[in-house]
Amino acid sequence: MALRTAVGVWIAGLRDDDRYPFLSRKRRSLRFVGYCSVKLVAEGGHSSHIRPKGWASSAFYVSLPRSVLAADRESPAGWLQFGQPLEELGLDLPPRRVIQPRPGHLALFPSYTWHGTVPFDAGESRLTIAFDMQPLP
Repeated sequence: MALRTAVGVWIAGLRDDDRYPFLSRKRRSLRFVGYCSVKLVAEGGHSSHIRPKGWASSAFYVSLPRSVLAADRESPAGWLQFGQPLEELGLDLPPRRVIQPRPGHLALFPSYTWHGTVPFDAGESRLTIAFDMQPLP
């Protein structure tokens, strides 16, 4: 129930604007699809990717290594990054934004946004739960 409430607050905060494909699909009713959990360990990272089956996607942070919690913008190991395409595409573009995760934090974003995890080196694991959402007609 808390998850649906948090998502509902986020959606209510999105502006209404039919000129943009993402915003034009904004609905109060959603279905949750594509659940998964991701456990990253030492030298872990998550390659930049998009979520093609969703309209909006998420990362809920369950637990994080101490080194990720202590990281900073100069060295954002273990942070969530947005806007950097998949490395194999050969586009040398930096991330447009990085967010430091915190246990209990829910990050929500458009599914078409490139996102991934900056690699980190720690003896502890980084555990997240991810899901996608699709608007109902």
